[in-house]
Amino acid sequence: MKQVEEIARIIPVMAETDVLVVGSGPGGLAAALAAAREGVDTILVERYGCFGGNITQALVGSIAWYRHEKTMEAGGIGIEFERRAKEMGCSQRDPEPLGELLHTEMFKYVPDKMVEEAGITPILHCYAVDVIMEANTVKGIITESKSGRQAILAKKVIDATGDADIAYRAGASYNKASKEDLMGVTVNFGCSGVDTRKLSK
Repeated sequence: MKQVEEIARIIPVMAETDVLVVGSGPGGLAAALAAAREGVDTILVERYGCFGGNITQALVGSIAWYRHEKTMEAGGIGIEFERRAKEMGCSQRDPEPLGELLHTEMFKYVPDKMVEEAGITPILHCYAVDVIMEANTVKGIITESKSGRQAILAKKVIDATGDADIAYRAGASYNKASKEDLMGVTVNFGCSGVDTRKLSK
């Protein structure tokens, strides 16, 4: 395989923070909101142009798939996502579990408001490509965006990428199932202009 040598360069530090959350799916959003509500400086980095992860990017409209009669849950920020979405007209009653079915496109507005209210510094369209290590501790990340290659330093880094990108780049050990044991890829898509009543017959 051919290789090229990248010239060493000094990378500017874009920001420093107490808590850096990488990835803004339900887990990353909850982590960033929880940290910011405790009064610590928090940055939330997302590679796409909106927060929500699988909710907004993969059209997964329910975070209550496990919720049925006689089940119990701890509540918390996940329930808050549903409540806020309902208040803002971004959900409808989910006919299967006992929860709200989120309108995935409209839900993009819900985390925007929650992030703003909590005082989180949002960074969108920004990809984490490497980590900054000090001994065995992650001290920040290297990012790529339209602004080029930059660094964000943090006292604590939370990997909410969904693929453990930060943990992997930090050298954490992992196991990967064989190809035969891996789950198949599932794909959702959206359409407009479809008569759903006619389609369901």
